Parts: sequence; C-alpha cells; structure tokens
Amino acid sequence: MNHESYLRAVDLPEYTDHATNAAERGAALVARPPHATVDADTVEDCYVYPVPELGPDGACGVGLADEPYNLAPICGLEYEPERLRDHPNTARLVALDETVRRLAEETNPDWLGVYRRATNPDGEEVLVKEAYVGEHSRAEFPLTESFAERSNNTTVGLTGEAVLVEDVGDYDGPYYECDDSVQSEFCCPILADGDVVGIIDAEAHEPNFFTPDRVLAIAGACAALAESDLLTPPRVEA
Repeated sequence: MNHESYLRAVDLPEYTDHATNAAERGAALVARPPHATVDADTVEDCYVYPVPELGPDGACGVGLADEPYNLAPICGLEYEPERLRDHPNTARLVALDETVRRLAEETNPDWLGVYRRATNPDGEEVLVKEAYVGEHSRAEFPLTESFAERSNNTTVGLTGEAVLVEDVGDYDGPYYECDDSVQSEFCCPILADGDVVGIIDAEAHEPNFFTPDRVLAIAGACAALAESDLLTPPRVEA
C-alpha cells in the first residue's frame, strides 16, 4: 500500500496533499532484526520494564508497581535470558526498539512507543507495549468498548482510525492520563491487510506539537511496520 492509500485507510486524508517526503523518511526508519546473538543485558532490556502502580479503576497510581512487566509470557515464551539471547523474538524486539529510537530522534516527542495487538495469558485481547522511549507507562491497554471510552490507544486499536489531540486541555474525546505533563498526542494504527496489528502512540509536553511532517513520519513508520514481520512474534520454541 502506498503512503497516500495508507493515510486514507487510517483516516488521515487531509495529509495526502502535503508536499513533503516525511512519510518516506518515517518508513525508512523501520529497522531490521539483527542476526547476531545479543548479550544478557540486552535480553533484559527488551523483555522487562517498570510499570506504574494501577489503581482500582485501572488508572496510573503514584509510584511504580512492585513487579516489572515481562513480555515473555505474552510472546508465548518462558523468560530464560540465556536461552533468549539468540531467539528470533528477541531479535524482533531489538529491531522494534531501534525503530522507536530512530523515530523519536526524527520527530522529537517526549514519549513514543509501539504496541502490538495480542492475547495476554489471561485470554484478554490487549495492546501490549513492546518498545518505547520516555517515562514509564502502563504495559497493556484492554481492547474493549468500555476502555475505549477513556483511552485513545484502545479507540485506535478498535477502529483502525488515527487520533490527533492538538491540545489535551481542549479535547473532549476519550483520553487516558498517565502523565499530567502531556499536552498533545498522536496515535496511529498499524494496519496490515485491513486489520489493526498494533499502534504507535506519541506524546508531547506542548500543545500543537504534531506538525504535518511529524504526523506523516509516524504514519510512514506505521505503514512500513505493517509490511514487516516486527509485529508478529516467531512461533519458535526458546
């Protein structure tokens, strides 16, 4: 799918006429999985990250949870760092991390992450955060209509339509707050064959941050991720 078609598919037709190569630049930032075996520290960095304590209503609380989040179970794996050093899923996560870091350097938001659509060990359909830069945030967003009433990530994951919040203070749509410094947000679906396989979410501490070039770069990365295997965990035993 070309970039113009992708922008229309994710409900961003107003960006198709911008005379810029930002979408192509964003697409070029998607990394390839490494062939080399990684070290144990890289395995830990890929699979394990701190998350905020969640309150009874699912909102971010004060401080971090006692237990960090581990991606291995939702990827269908046992967390055995030594055995995961040369696992193809680890290489996939390394490439996602590199992609997020490149895209963050290109667009310069205060937070940026990629989420994959998955079924968690409890059998729930969720968006799971697999790579990010910025402050710690929740790991999973439930893909339910009720959670969509309070979350752009869930809304985008369910509808396949991008959401741009130019100013959080003036926005009256669904919004999940984990950092009260956030003033603007852009959330774009990763569509593969018409299905949402993930999203990229980006946030900034100033309103009206997401210029057309930034929106196009992120959408271009989403289009390239849709054509890659980076949102598909390899079905290989560790």
